[in-house]
Amino acid sequence: MSQSQSSSYTCVMLTSRAELKEYVKNNKVVIVKFKAEWCGPCKNIEPLTKQLMEVHNDIKYAIVDVDDGSGIASYLRIRTIPTMVSYLDGDINEFLTSSNQQDIIDFFNKTSKLV
Repeated sequence: MSQSQSSSYTCVMLTSRAELKEYVKNNKVVIVKFKAEWCGPCKNIEPLTKQLMEVHNDIKYAIVDVDDGSGIASYLRIRTIPTMVSYLDGDINEFLTSSNQQDIIDFFNKTSKLV
């Protein structure tokens, strides 16, 4: 698990199911973003998701590159990217499989209300 920190939020890179389980268990509200370096829509939404992470800095964030974290992606049956999964108290709350900006904003806003 590697960690990068911005001015107001923390985001970790997860590569194994064990890391995912530990991270969501130890944090009340988490959004996990599934992406790939070669994915055009993933790159297109990157500026928006970073901006939303700054705004909703009370949520913990994790990123799974489906090439490096294929075990996590197959465990959660991730079939399309980008996909985001929100967790509440260690359990899956909601899936979002979309690169539509309004869908992503709504997902972050709804998840933020769980904190």
